[in-house]
Amino acid sequence: MIFRKIVVTAAIACLVLAFTACCDDDSSSFVEPEKESSSSEILSSGDDSVSSSSTNSSSSAKSSSSTDAKSSSSVTSSSSGTSAGTNSSSGEEKRPCSEEGKTQRANGVKVICHDGFWVPESSSSAEPTSSYFDMTEQFNPDVEYGEFTDPRDGHKYRTVSMYDDSFERTYVIFAENLNYGKMVSGGTVQGDSTKYCYDDDSWYCENGWGGLYTWSNAMGFPAVCDSVSISAEACSQKFVYPSGYGQPQNYVQHQGICPEGWHIMNSGEWAHLDQRTGGSVAHYMGSNVAGFGNENLYGMSLLPAGYWNPVALEYGYISNSALYWLPQQYPEYDDCSYRVAIQTNEFNRTFRGLKTQGFSVRCVKNY
Repeated sequence: MIFRKIVVTAAIACLVLAFTACCDDDSSSFVEPEKESSSSEILSSGDDSVSSSSTNSSSSAKSSSSTDAKSSSSVTSSSSGTSAGTNSSSGEEKRPCSEEGKTQRANGVKVICHDGFWVPESSSSAEPTSSYFDMTEQFNPDVEYGEFTDPRDGHKYRTVSMYDDSFERTYVIFAENLNYGKMVSGGTVQGDSTKYCYDDDSWYCENGWGGLYTWSNAMGFPAVCDSVSISAEACSQKFVYPSGYGQPQNYVQHQGICPEGWHIMNSGEWAHLDQRTGGSVAHYMGSNVAGFGNENLYGMSLLPAGYWNPVALEYGYISNSALYWLPQQYPEYDDCSYRVAIQTNEFNRTFRGLKTQGFSVRCVKNY
């Protein structure tokens, strides 16, 4: 009996060690309203540091991140005195709701608020148009945008030009999130020319929010590179770092999923935006959609497009955070990479994220 307890204890210890060896997403300082945190830590890279909180992963109730937009949060049970109706065909109790046309996801099924109760979206004739975002203020009408047509699919993107005094060069940057590839459902292993669309709804990809990509797909690497280091035999990929830079890894021009002649926006280019705005990136660069940005002074039109969460198997953070992949692998974890995280009052480019998460991509013209 004692021997059996020792074996069980040893097995549990091994599982704990295996878990801690994996990448732990540290994005939770960028949390949706009312989401609780269980711990905090300080992460730093060079001179950059950020205080972040780990979310309580055991919580099954998630709040909606916007009253105007589609939510991918889990449906929560009502604790009010409102009488919950009953599904006459199955005897199953319905959950009451208050915002007609609003959609959520419960147990992997889309439900919509219809006639005061959550019902499967397919069973309702109601059109959830009121739950989409108003995109009329996505761009700044006072900015003179350029235009680029992706030869792969004919999609047209607005571009903006920004001069960098430090290197005396002009960056030409997509003023929209990349939207290349065929939509696949969240959790599907992404391959060449595929993407996720928020809430598995093509409306988001087609109306300015762009696609959400896993790290390997964004980098143009095989999917196996999401779980192993790019230095591993199974992932024989590498970044070509430029010479003449104090931190060459911050200025790599890696094409990835961007069109030919363009590259994934790198850490140095994001740092330029941060310096240009005095740290108020969302205020001066954010699109005036969902209350994210105020001035969008330079026309970058950053959008809080949210992300795909491979652990909870759901989408989240829409209208709350703009999250972008960087062409840099996190050094301590094979299944992690660096990414940019932006909220209305915070900017950070030293966060790590699971490579299987789905984030946005911005492209910059090679120089």
